[in-house]
Amino acid sequence: MSNTLIIKSRKTGETFEFWMPSKGGYIRLESEGKEGVLGRQICKGGGFMGSTLEATPETFKNVCRNWYRAYMKEQNSYE
Repeated sequence: MSNTLIIKSRKTGETFEFWMPSKGGYIRLESEGKEGVLGRQICKGGGFMGSTLEATPETFKNVCRNWYRAYMKEQNSYE
């Protein structure tokens, strides 16, 4: 069983579905509408390139939420 977390953005309406293996490891973001695809690995600073983020089952939700906040902050800087 893997760890999963779903965050729905109130601002954009996007759904972010994070998952990682049950024992911990790299965190991936599911690609909407692409079943069977492993998903994109999330990286430090709210992006998809650079230092890949990993977590334990205990830190998983916190790492995902921190990445989401950094991602949204980065998206808002382009507006």
